[in-house]
Amino acid sequence: MDNPNVGDHSLKNLTKLFTRFSWDKKLSDLTEEEIKATVVIMQFSKKVEEDEQYNKQELDRLLLKYVHGKEETKPTDDELPF
Repeated sequence: MDNPNVGDHSLKNLTKLFTRFSWDKKLSDLTEEEIKATVVIMQFSKKVEEDEQYNKQELDRLLLKYVHGKEETKPTDDELPF
């Protein structure tokens, strides 16, 4: 079984970890230990923003959506400042 590795990309490690836990498990079914392991492994993984496959605009959109509860809106012609 492929294990998470310190320094690997965080999403790659998350995939490996969930494979160990079982993809059929609900988040509410995770034990406290499994949740702690997830947090620790993500902290010691390579940051997503250092991965060239993710751009800053996409990461900012995800932060707005999931941290601040805002959907990205595109300005209409009426909202343009000129």
